[in-house]
Amino acid sequence: MAELQSLVSATGQGGGLMSPSIYDTAQVLRLLAPEDSAPAVVDWLLDQQATDGGWGDSVLPLHRDIPSLSAILALRRFPQNPRTHGAIEAGLRFLRAQAPLWSDLVVDELPVAAEILLPNLLSELGEEAALPREPYAKLMALGERKRKLISKLPMRAGVPWIHVWETWGTEPTTALMDGAGSIGHSASATAAWIKAAMGRPELESFVQRGREYLRESSRSTGSDLPGVVPVGAPHTYFEQSFVLYALLMAGLLDDSRLSGPVHSVMRDLTRALGPQGIGMSDHFLQDGDDTSAVVAAMQALGLEADPALLYRFQKDDHFIAYPGEMNSSPTLTARCIHALRMLGKTEGLEPFQNYLLARQEPTGRWSFDKWNRSWLYTTFHSVVGLVGSTHTDAVYKALNAVLSAQSDVGGWSSVGAPNMTETAYAVLMLGFLERHGVRHSGIAPALERASQWMMRHYSPFAPAEVKVKCWISKELYRMERIDTAFELSALLMLRMRG
Repeated sequence: MAELQSLVSATGQGGGLMSPSIYDTAQVLRLLAPEDSAPAVVDWLLDQQATDGGWGDSVLPLHRDIPSLSAILALRRFPQNPRTHGAIEAGLRFLRAQAPLWSDLVVDELPVAAEILLPNLLSELGEEAALPREPYAKLMALGERKRKLISKLPMRAGVPWIHVWETWGTEPTTALMDGAGSIGHSASATAAWIKAAMGRPELESFVQRGREYLRESSRSTGSDLPGVVPVGAPHTYFEQSFVLYALLMAGLLDDSRLSGPVHSVMRDLTRALGPQGIGMSDHFLQDGDDTSAVVAAMQALGLEADPALLYRFQKDDHFIAYPGEMNSSPTLTARCIHALRMLGKTEGLEPFQNYLLARQEPTGRWSFDKWNRSWLYTTFHSVVGLVGSTHTDAVYKALNAVLSAQSDVGGWSSVGAPNMTETAYAVLMLGFLERHGVRHSGIAPALERASQWMMRHYSPFAPAEVKVKCWISKELYRMERIDTAFELSALLMLRMRG
């Protein structure tokens, strides 16, 4: 409880705390090559290379090409480092082995903006690298469609489609820079804008703002190395809203011991919430994910919220985060259903629940989501969207899938050995079902075994032994406070079950 009190009090500080990004760090290094930190950042990039020659988390192979290509392009600029030549050659061998994976394209399995990013990086790499282009044909065609779609969208500060400005931007207009000093809350896009603006005296003050943004975003990784940056920043309200949602899922949001920090965070969120919803920060477009989490938390704390805030993100039979998305999110849709039900809206939810049902697999799982790679996370949230409906068969099917996936030692993981984060997802789902009247003889023993495993692996105020990256962007990343909030909330829920 003491650790959770401390975490909630710190939530949102520094724009959110997240893991460093290989892709974005390499892009900033390649585009700007800061003299004071470049050698150290080169060494950091080299240290991130895996033994197979690639970069990025091996849990999802397709999510490794973007950071690997970016790292190779950055290292090309620093041939003086004796390690770079071998690293580049190993990286290219890795990419050649990866190429066939792209032949059978499944849109739901793509990294965020891969259809824009990967073709651009391949073009930058050049033909001399002898990397075959045929396997990427479907992705490139998808990228062309996305570029045409983007060309019709408004170009202004704080919209998600300029998050990848580094792939298509040429003219550094000042209207693209937001109040945080960034271009699309992206270190890569900001670095590309700065490079395009250099040498133009009328833009010098904006260049300096952009450089300060890069310094600030570097601090949000928790790294002491300037130039190591995250996938995006600031994520202030994303972090705050999802931490409160984790507490809500555990039945802890109204716990009197958390009242002070919870209400302080909620004051920040309600101040930021407007008629269009809320975004990840004051300077970014409002999105359905954060808005639904805030609305649900508000209702749980007795604060009024307008259902219209959620319906503005409706697209046919589901809900979206941003306009122009090519693949949808079951977890976002489920959270909107949950929030609407909390607001007393029981009518008209069937089409959205049918959307979830259509995506449930024969195993009972939901495996694919736009924003998180863990099937345990997606299944947990999808079930929350169905509890209380007539679709009890789907709920029990998912419940059995999660129970059967528990390891012999008591934890869960989508790939490999159990870890605290994904165990928390499973535990919170089981606890949520138990509190909402779902009866199954397997729930209590599973939670008891999970409690023992989590307590054995919990070290107060210390990092988890294994830190998994479940969030999806240009590459996989970890939102440190959000993920820890899920873990601590699950632990406390287990301890309080009696």
